Amino acid sequence: AAGIEVLGPTEHTIFKSIYFFDPNGHRIELAADTGTPEMYKMLDEVKWDMLNEWAETRRAPEHARWMHDGSAAH
Repeated sequence: AAGIEVLGPTEHTIFKSIYFFDPNGHRIELAADTGTPEMYKMLDEVKWDMLNEWAETRRAPEHARWMHDGSAAH
């Protein structure tokens, strides 16, 4: 209603976001948690392995591939 351009909602598997610019030109993200307890349990089980792999390789770990390939648990 105020004429503010909004991008989204964008699906991030465990949350959804919308993006817009505030009057000073800063990009703002508002996010809503949509993850399930099962999703958070799966992430919790691999968090240290993911961090250790990232520290060694500086590449995105594959431990949570389900978050990006459409096979997320619901």
